[in-house]
Amino acid sequence: MNAKDFKPAVLRILRPITGALIRSGIHPNTLSYAGLAVSLAAGWLYGEGPLGWAAFLLLLAGVFDLLDGAVAREGHRMSRFGAFLDSNLDRYAEIAVFLGIVWRFQGETLTQVVAVLGITGSLMVSYTKARAEGLGQEVSGGMLQRPERIVLLALGSFFLEGGLRVVLWVLAVFTNLTSVQRMVLVARSMAREEASEAPDDGDVKVEAREIEPAPPSA
Repeated sequence: MNAKDFKPAVLRILRPITGALIRSGIHPNTLSYAGLAVSLAAGWLYGEGPLGWAAFLLLLAGVFDLLDGAVAREGHRMSRFGAFLDSNLDRYAEIAVFLGIVWRFQGETLTQVVAVLGITGSLMVSYTKARAEGLGQEVSGGMLQRPERIVLLALGSFFLEGGLRVVLWVLAVFTNLTSVQRMVLVARSMAREEASEAPDDGDVKVEAREIEPAPPSA
């Protein structure tokens, strides 16, 4: 079970808000920009403010991330650019939060390195999915997708800096493992496709015999 298993239930809870936003005529992209603004504020608090409030804003940004997609789908305003924009803004949001964390732990070189590994793994999880889809491969799942990362960071933050350090280690390890896991899945899928498309050995031999020149007559 992962955070995405709870997404339908959360969307049901948010449905009245989704309906109100659709009736107001607000554009889904506006919600995406609002989510980025909240994430930037969370990043600032992770750098110099109370971790509890930083966690609250991080979760609020996650709510905006759900709402923009829900408004787009249910309001019939889905677009390829909207999906592209949302994906890119999500990456900036994650970077902002991790930059704030790195700033907070000035003087703790190991913790900063772990945080950098965490954001590296987080970005690679997203990149492997995007690159695979660009090559016609469907890839999803994994141990730590974005919803799980948000929840873990928020939970760790509620336990102040000690809890945040523990979560950073978890993210540093498992985000990179998730990226590697996706690469392995894509490699296996591509290998299966190539095997199914390869010509049969018998067919190759027949073709070779057909083009073999006739021996000269005696």
